Amino acid sequence: MKRIVAIVNPASGVNRSALDSIQAFFAAHRDTLEPVIHLTQASGDAKRFAEQAVADSVDIVAAYGGDGTMMETAAGLMGSSVPMLMLPGGTANVMSIDLGIPTVLDDALKLMLNPDAQVRAVDMGSIDNEYFLLRAGIGYEAEMSASAARGDKSKRGRWAYVENAFRKLRNLRQVQYVLTVDGETYVRKGVTCMICNSSSIGIPNLRFVYNGDVSDGLLDVIVIPNMQPVTLLKTLFHIFRSVVADPTVDGGIHIDHWQGKEVTVQMRERQFVARDGEPFKRTKRVSAHIIPQAIYVVVPPTATTAAIPTVPLEDIDESLDRNPATA
Repeated sequence: MKRIVAIVNPASGVNRSALDSIQAFFAAHRDTLEPVIHLTQASGDAKRFAEQAVADSVDIVAAYGGDGTMMETAAGLMGSSVPMLMLPGGTANVMSIDLGIPTVLDDALKLMLNPDAQVRAVDMGSIDNEYFLLRAGIGYEAEMSASAARGDKSKRGRWAYVENAFRKLRNLRQVQYVLTVDGETYVRKGVTCMICNSSSIGIPNLRFVYNGDVSDGLLDVIVIPNMQPVTLLKTLFHIFRSVVADPTVDGGIHIDHWQGKEVTVQMRERQFVARDGEPFKRTKRVSAHIIPQAIYVVVPPTATTAAIPTVPLEDIDESLDRNPATA
């Protein structure tokens, strides 16, 4: 029997049929699964449920919801070898898409029973002592993602972000970013700065930078200078360049991108900051660092390559004596 804790966020667009599907799956496999389902009601609940699951030594923690739910659940699991199963149920599901997890709920649920499923070590980031799984946005990206109304996201899905992005363009202006990446300082003007663990845009194989990876032990720092056509074309070029992942295919086109383990960003004026699409604070300075191999995530065998270290799900107890994040 596998002991499963399922954390479900009803504020992320979950409907009754989705909850019924989760319950029906567990009922159909009652001979092999021993589940407990928790519904979140407030910020911090997912993290608390995950921490309790670790204390209870469960076999898998499954999280259903959006990027915020995934981030909280991951924060609760960090420092343990309890693997996380991401069940896509939010508006964007960026991390699950980046990891190749099925976008259909029933297919994602089946991973916990798949003998060929793998467990992949995934990094996390920390910004001013708060964790993020995807990225921390400063300026325009933060305003665009964090201020989209929950009701709009539930009704319109990704279009809610698109509509909000156009609304925010009206008050867009450049600010000066002073960035320190692993001790080197750079000064750039831009409308947004992103500190990324995942540089995925939420579409399979498409990323802001070709060499970004959630298991590489590095943060990707990106500054977008403006929203003029030339800049947008450069950004789109890099997004589609990520499909081939070939550093020689650059065409002489570059965007401001750095990689490092420790990052500090300073601004002259207070800027809005969000982490994983959730409002964080307004500030003139943030500091971030990477937490290598912070959590373990269940992924399908087709989502892994020889270059990415994984462990078979069935062998996790024998193979993972402790999480590298605590070493």
